[in-house]
Amino acid sequence: MSSKPHIWIVGAGRVSLRIPLLRQLRDSGFQVAAAGPVHSDEFAANGIPFHGYSLTRRINPWADRRSIHELAELFGRHRPDLVHAVNTKPSLFVPRAAQRAGVPTCVRTITGMGAIFSSRSTVSLLLRPVYRFLQGRAAAQSDFTIFQNPDDRDYFLSHRLIDADRQSLVHGSGIDVEAFRAGVSEETTLAALRRQLGVERRPVVSMVARLLKPKGIEQFLQAAARVRRKIPNAAFVLIGPAVCGGPTAIPVDGVASSPDVIYLGRREDIADLLAISDLFVLPSYLREGLPRVLLEASALGLPLITTDMPGCRDVVVDGWNGYLVPPRDDKTLAAAIVELLSNPAQRAAMGERSLSHVTERFHLRLVAEAYAGVYRHVLGEPSARQMVSRRQAA
Repeated sequence: MSSKPHIWIVGAGRVSLRIPLLRQLRDSGFQVAAAGPVHSDEFAANGIPFHGYSLTRRINPWADRRSIHELAELFGRHRPDLVHAVNTKPSLFVPRAAQRAGVPTCVRTITGMGAIFSSRSTVSLLLRPVYRFLQGRAAAQSDFTIFQNPDDRDYFLSHRLIDADRQSLVHGSGIDVEAFRAGVSEETTLAALRRQLGVERRPVVSMVARLLKPKGIEQFLQAAARVRRKIPNAAFVLIGPAVCGGPTAIPVDGVASSPDVIYLGRREDIADLLAISDLFVLPSYLREGLPRVLLEASALGLPLITTDMPGCRDVVVDGWNGYLVPPRDDKTLAAAIVELLSNPAQRAAMGERSLSHVTERFHLRLVAEAYAGVYRHVLGEPSARQMVSRRQAA
């Protein structure tokens, strides 16, 4: 091994979101690289090698085998010292590919338990034993498993899917609070954005999510209609891309035609849209690890309303920096929105607490330090063992 261990983060979707984390790890003394199915020029701009491989979100054994084969070839060609899998499919595939390629060390992060544990359908119930089998096998092939919330960790421990001494809890993927706040445009641009959306002098309730049922899109639409009967000038803004196909996808037409919600689709100016908001809502009932959008909204000092679900409830302290509502309950969601829209002083106090909470508990610096500690521990550095032991007991 070189003096600087060579670390790869392997993910699904937009791995570019982890560039700030990779930069922090590089500053901590690691060589870094990333692999994923979606390329971005941001990697080259930050001097971070990127390696592409194919991946499908759907269950497809043939495509999954191809993903494992491509990853094993990449690992064999570049010989990283440690590969770190994030997201659901990579957490299952990467350990197997790493074994094939002879990678010395494999770490994985469980970023939630997904639709299988969010749906009540017969198919989801039948797939849960398969999920447990695959996760148990992947854990046996890995050196260490990281969880983003305690509920997921408790599930894995209670079902004996992992060894208690080869896991720890790290709260989410982290957010560089100062950098995110610095990315907000100046006030003249924000004022122009308010005019463009027609929300001048109106309280704005925003939500950011893909158009999937488990994200709580339907509950957001229904709550908006309820709230606007009491507060007619309230503006509800939904930001997020459409999803092509699948049983949980919500048609764009039904969302775009809503008289109560402004649907913007995919946007790159998320920070600005949050900056013109008065309240952020995420009525998700998806088993997420720790939703990044809640951290982003917190970084801009917004009060939050989300569901009492794993991951979501780790960001919101009920009644302190926002409210937790039952999943799939648009009536309670609407009542919480009305309460906060009717109390500007309460919103301001909760927003300040959101900012302090995300800074003290979920800052990117803290996550990078925790990951670096895990890496050094599994790579055999004795000085890292005490820190990792504390996180195992957290």
